[in-house]
Amino acid sequence: MAEGALRILGIGDAKSRHFARWARRLAERGHEVHVASGRVNPRGELEGLHVHQFQELDPLLRVPVLRRFRMVPALTKLAGRVRPDVVHSHYLLPYGYWTARAALGPLVVSPWGKDAIVDAWQSPEAEQRARVAIAPELALAYVVNSQALEDAAVKLGADRAKFHRIFWHARIDAYSPEHADRSRWRALGWPDDAIVCLSLRNFRPYSNLDIVLRAFAKAREEVPELRLFSSAGGGWTRTEFDRLATELGLDPYMAVQDVPAAELPSVNASADFAVTLADVDSSPASLLETMASGVPLVVGRAPSMEEWIQQGEGGEIVERRDVDAVAAAIVRLARDRELRRRYGERNLREVHARFGDPTAQLEEVYAATVRHAER
Repeated sequence: MAEGALRILGIGDAKSRHFARWARRLAERGHEVHVASGRVNPRGELEGLHVHQFQELDPLLRVPVLRRFRMVPALTKLAGRVRPDVVHSHYLLPYGYWTARAALGPLVVSPWGKDAIVDAWQSPEAEQRARVAIAPELALAYVVNSQALEDAAVKLGADRAKFHRIFWHARIDAYSPEHADRSRWRALGWPDDAIVCLSLRNFRPYSNLDIVLRAFAKAREEVPELRLFSSAGGGWTRTEFDRLATELGLDPYMAVQDVPAAELPSVNASADFAVTLADVDSSPASLLETMASGVPLVVGRAPSMEEWIQQGEGGEIVERRDVDAVAAAIVRLARDRELRRRYGERNLREVHARFGDPTAQLEEVYAATVRHAER
């Protein structure tokens, strides 16, 4: 390794583009990054990293009944082999829980959002496991991306003095209004005067995509130039989404594509505005990337979202499941080009003013963690 470089072990869901992004930004800086996970990213985004699949650490981890008994010794053995300078657990359940149970360290913990804000409180058992995962006696630092997430983690027992706000999950440097290319809409057969609404969320129940469809259909009655583009890359409610779109007669006026990462900057910048109505989130990367593209937003009221967008400041704030309110906000933006320009320029300024250098900030946290562990 280069002088000053660290050996970092990340434990989380390596199928996640966000987790892969965290690992890659550190590897690009010269650190030796190891990731341990039960799943791997199918898009090749883990190339060049040291990937350790749980099933390869111990064949018995393939057996659901035995997994709970074998995970801790498997992680302990892995850490003994890798000998990391820092361990960073991502997401509380199950990855943070297993990391804490194995007492790995020096430890940095990152709850992600729904895990701390919602999932931890679904049952007494979930809360107990989340309190273990937050590792109050073991964690030397916490890295989060919103005030809402920090508050939820503190409620679980984390020490507020150990928190760092870092937007490690997003790469806004690749996003800019300059990447706009309206020809991609013409390639879909849409007219030159199409007003394109971008849907940011994947196919999950808490994304409220049914509300997006119903509101879009209602808005089209007043603004027929509207078109809807969804860049959803996964999830388990796609069938219901497609069925509802057909019932509402929207198929000719919308498109769904799992957009490769390299094309997302152009997709975002080419949209006239975007809509996100998720029940819960924590400074989602898609939100920050859309802001960096100079695009206005329709945002459902939810924890952390109003840390970035306020009514009349970058977008329209609506109640998440109010179809009429969402439709009215869509119509307002569709009809007012000057309003879209003003919101978009504000979002561009705001995200760049607050984003900073996440990789350098992570490095500072890790260096301080190493120093603390050496005392």
